[in-house]
Amino acid sequence: MRIIKGTNYWRLLSIILMFMIFLGLYYFFIVYPKDTEKARLAIAEEILMASYWQNLSYKHALYKALLKQNVPLNPINDEIYFDDLNRFRVLYQSGDGEKLIDTLNRYSKYSVYQDKSVRGLCLQLQFLQLYKDKIKREQYHTERLARWQNINDQNWETVSPWLQQKDAFNQFFKSKKMQADCFL
Repeated sequence: MRIIKGTNYWRLLSIILMFMIFLGLYYFFIVYPKDTEKARLAIAEEILMASYWQNLSYKHALYKALLKQNVPLNPINDEIYFDDLNRFRVLYQSGDGEKLIDTLNRYSKYSVYQDKSVRGLCLQLQFLQLYKDKIKREQYHTERLARWQNINDQNWETVSPWLQQKDAFNQFFKSKKMQADCFL
């Protein structure tokens, strides 16, 4: 019997094997985490937006009641104002500056609460604007409002493109043949 003497053959085979192991490790440690991170971020964003739209449908009645009371100025409504303005900014930034009508169409399709969510968003925007105007008109000041003044100004500046697109709600309601219960 002859022993296989091809040492070059074994060297070449070991180099190919090492190269394949290196490619596997590269994919596992470099490529795979980046792909999964993008997917995880996309899933997290969708979960966040779904919970936001669900929250809007639940707050629909709250906004109607506040607007019927002519938005009273008090510390509880201050907190609602801060939270809602921040959430509205997050919604705007999650769409990377897309138009309001595109956001309404995108999220209303998969939302179980579609009409209440859109109406809730419309009423939320109406509440935010009325509360901001009432704060300025009545020169209402609290310590918390003073501390949040810069952040609120930045948030309003961020969402300002959507403030000029308020007729998107009317377009959306007409396209879905729904009756609008908020008037901006």
